[in-house]
Amino acid sequence: MMWRQHRYKLVFSLLLLLSSLLLAFYCGYAKQSYEFDWVDVLGEGTTLLVACGWLGLIVSSRPAGRVTELLYYGSLLLVYSYFLDLLDEFIQYPEDVRLMSWLESLPAPVGMLILTYGLIGWHREQRAINRQLRGRELFLRNHELIDPLTQLYGAEYLLAVLQREVELHQSQRQPLSLLVLDIHNFADFNRRNGIAAGDHYLGQLSELLLSQLRHSDVVCRYSGDCFVAVLPDTAAAAAQIMAQHLQQQVVQLTDEENKPDLIMAVMQVSQDSASAALQTALQMLAASKQGTEFRLQPV
Repeated sequence: MMWRQHRYKLVFSLLLLLSSLLLAFYCGYAKQSYEFDWVDVLGEGTTLLVACGWLGLIVSSRPAGRVTELLYYGSLLLVYSYFLDLLDEFIQYPEDVRLMSWLESLPAPVGMLILTYGLIGWHREQRAINRQLRGRELFLRNHELIDPLTQLYGAEYLLAVLQREVELHQSQRQPLSLLVLDIHNFADFNRRNGIAAGDHYLGQLSELLLSQLRHSDVVCRYSGDCFVAVLPDTAAAAAQIMAQHLQQQVVQLTDEENKPDLIMAVMQVSQDSASAALQTALQMLAASKQGTEFRLQPV
């Protein structure tokens, strides 16, 4: 479940709201029921529920990452401000106590700024994904090369794109790398959890790869449990860093007891053809399987 990646954020958020409730009662006192303005309670309560809904959508649909952090904490500051605003309807503060007024007013504009910056990052992510989807659509007008489960390119498209990139690499002398990820013993994972769970995991893994890699990278499902990413303008050192970043992200897709073994290999391309480069990368992946999970095969 995606929310497992954000459980510490959720615990922090609950503690933050609980501390603000305790602080409010410490600084003020409860109003009498006849002092409640139920119209304000309804309006401010609805606003708070909507902001909480934003947090729920973020933790249920996005993997951990910089953009997710901005979206989450920007929304959390809004929730905090709206929560204190709602408490005002039930708690009266002395005239000389300004702390609660500051805590109610200041987080909202800061949260809006952080949330806006996160939305800009999300917009860039979507533009990157859309560019790949547009390129995929143009190619697939004459080729049925899309994998229906993961919505990624298949092996035939991978070879076509890799051959093009190899030729560009040779003519422009720009670095080119491959990243290969294999779900080791995926059949055992399916037997333990069922085919539906395996399909769900493949879908989540595909979405994560698309969101975490760059718009210029091409991600393909090479075979049932093997994924390949073509990384243009990427040297071996940069490819290793990208693989290590993915390593930190993919472990959060399932719980510790139920996770499949994932193996990655990265390689800077020096071969003259796509088939030779891919074959070498797969051989490196096979060598990685002899070690521990997430062992990054050195170039």
